[in-house]
Amino acid sequence: MQLKSAYRQFREEGYIIYPEVFKGKELEQLLVACNSSLEQYTEAWDLEKPNTDFEVMRHLNNPRWHRDNQEYLTTIMEKIADPRCLGPVEQIFAGPSLFRCTSYFINHRFTSHDGGWHRDSQFMCSSDEEERRMLDQIRQSDFNDNAGIQFQIALIDNDDIEYVPYSANRHDSPEEAYIRLADNKSHNQEDGMPNAMRIPLKAGDAVIFNPYGLHRGRYHKDIPRRTLMLTYTRSTSVQFDYFSNQPWCAEPDYLNGLSPRATAYFQQFINAYHGFWESSK
Repeated sequence: MQLKSAYRQFREEGYIIYPEVFKGKELEQLLVACNSSLEQYTEAWDLEKPNTDFEVMRHLNNPRWHRDNQEYLTTIMEKIADPRCLGPVEQIFAGPSLFRCTSYFINHRFTSHDGGWHRDSQFMCSSDEEERRMLDQIRQSDFNDNAGIQFQIALIDNDDIEYVPYSANRHDSPEEAYIRLADNKSHNQEDGMPNAMRIPLKAGDAVIFNPYGLHRGRYHKDIPRRTLMLTYTRSTSVQFDYFSNQPWCAEPDYLNGLSPRATAYFQQFINAYHGFWESSK
């Protein structure tokens, strides 16, 4: 039996699971570090929006969320630059990567709901026709130079991601289009998406999936979720926006305490975006 390469599986099926990327004490330390930053973020959130839910925290590598323990920031940054994360990503890119951002997906505290079925492309286009043209262009290329790869690490057991395999390679069927798009997207939280599957992950497992395929998350207050998502682009793809706007990285002591490998990797990110950060002040 001829096995598929990771690159081919990503291109054809749209997702790849990587078991036990981290485990044992290393996994425990990463969970503690991420939860510590989440606690500080939650305190700030509740001051501005009390008794409201959020499902994702961005920029865990911001020192603001590590006032009490610099080691937690170091733990997260070392994992961002870890070959166990970069290797799978750069295999799909067929070349070196550039850091883009971190995200932490969690369950709601007050309410429960299933996320809306979507393709990430719909948030970049103003019409269905424009999205179809964009997806055609992406599929004809090796992998869109402006696309980011999301390396999602389950820090606790969960199956909160739903995905439709092979959907990144084609347009919606009528049934899929109804759920995702019909009536001003009012059906996108409904069940019944054809061929949808949950992606079960044990703590320490990771998944990469093509965000241009049909997918959604789940955010239930009684189903714990802690998923660390590391987003990377090709080293040649420099996109200045909310995700890459991280001027704290240019602070003089930001890289202190990191390994030479992690220092070099983040220095590339700083070099690529420093000019944007300066001009946006």
